[in-house]
Amino acid sequence: MRTLLILLLHLSLFASSYNFEEIKYVSAVDTTFYKYGKIETLDKKTIITYTKPNFKQITKTDDNVSIKSSSGDVYNLKGKALYYTKLFIDVMVKLGEFKQIKTNRDFKVEKDGDMFYLTFLEDMADSIVKAEVKTKNSKVISFKMFMPNEDTLEIIKK
Repeated sequence: MRTLLILLLHLSLFASSYNFEEIKYVSAVDTTFYKYGKIETLDKKTIITYTKPNFKQITKTDDNVSIKSSSGDVYNLKGKALYYTKLFIDVMVKLGEFKQIKTNRDFKVEKDGDMFYLTFLEDMADSIVKAEVKTKNSKVISFKMFMPNEDTLEIIKK
C-alpha cells in the first residue's frame, strides 16, 4: 500500500493534465473545426486524447509520435509529419504552462495585463508566427497560435 501511495505521489508531481476545447481555423477552405479532449503531460510523454467529435489519441515521446484511431489502429508518424507534429505538441505544452511562457528562449514575450503576446524565433517562426496567451491569476486559461498560411489553432482550457 505504501509503495502504491509513493508511486501515485511521484506521478502527480511530474504529471499535469487538463480538458480543452480546440478551435482550428483552416484558411484554405475558410472553415472552422471544433474538437474536445484532454492533454496529459507526463515525465517524458505527452498524450492528447480527442473525445469529440471522434476519438483519436496522439502520443508523443522523445523520438516518436503515434496516433491511435477509434478502431484501435495505431500509426507511427515519420519524416516531416513526425517533425511538425512533435513541434506543435511541444509548443502546446509550453503555452499551456504559465512558467514556460515567461521564461522560454523559443519566443519573444510582450505582456499587457493578463495577455501575453509571443513572437516565435528561429526555426519555429517558419511554422508558427505568433501566439496569444490569456491568463488569470498566473494560470493559462487559453492560447491561440497563428500560422504563416493564416490558419489558427486555439486551445481553451476547461
